[in-house]
Amino acid sequence: MKKLSDVIVGFIGAGNMGFTLAKVAAKVIPGTRILLTNRSLEKTAKAAVEIGATALASNTELTQKSDVIFLGVKPYQIEAVLGEIAGNLGGKIVVSMAAGVSFESIRSHIGQAAHPAALVRISPNTPACVGEGMTALAVDNDSAESLEAAELVTALLASGGRVEAVPETLLTCVGAVSGCGPAYGFVFIEALADAAVALGMPRRQAYIYAAQTLKGAATLTLESGDHPGVLKDAVCSPGGTTIEALRVLEERGFRAAIINAVHAAARKTAELGKK
Repeated sequence: MKKLSDVIVGFIGAGNMGFTLAKVAAKVIPGTRILLTNRSLEKTAKAAVEIGATALASNTELTQKSDVIFLGVKPYQIEAVLGEIAGNLGGKIVVSMAAGVSFESIRSHIGQAAHPAALVRISPNTPACVGEGMTALAVDNDSAESLEAAELVTALLASGGRVEAVPETLLTCVGAVSGCGPAYGFVFIEALADAAVALGMPRRQAYIYAAQTLKGAATLTLESGDHPGVLKDAVCSPGGTTIEALRVLEERGFRAAIINAVHAAARKTAELGKK
């Protein structure tokens, strides 16, 4: 298996998430060793210029030339794409981002004649574009090849934020929490900003205050290691403003809404994987 210093990486489906990961990879390997394909060759070519990569029109050509192939296509597209490239996967590392598509399904789509070096599934999120992503990574077995592949993929993505190994059974949970989570955060930021605007703060300033507040709370949680409940209690003075605001959130089912939303996302992920 090739080392990071000389590996060639291909991204099939260089859309929003796929191209974000391509940009992350371009921080640790030269863009000249990154290949991209997408539905629109014109758009892919423009994206490739940004990181010094090469845009290709053919998934087959990309697979032939790459050592690591990231699949950034939708779950319903995975069968067709794998069928197209299966004959060229021998000795390659295949990394799937398709939500809900299991290793078992991936192997069935590849067929018994193909012998990739390793299969990897990842669940990334968009904050990787600013180095604050959360990516979960799973391999389908504990062979030496799979563990080496996990190390290589982790090295490629590490500049995008945290990368942590999880069992495949947790990937649906991960997708519903951290994969979808940025959207939940953006809605919260927008709501906080709307409240600030209603109280007289200029819109641009309101977004800064709301976003920095959530960023600060997240950083404090990660760096302190304290339970979120402990950190919350430290902000709540007896009879004060914060505990009054929290009383309203609890009254309106704030926690339950979040939990139910995550469960709904997890159910949808499972449905997508079956199609």
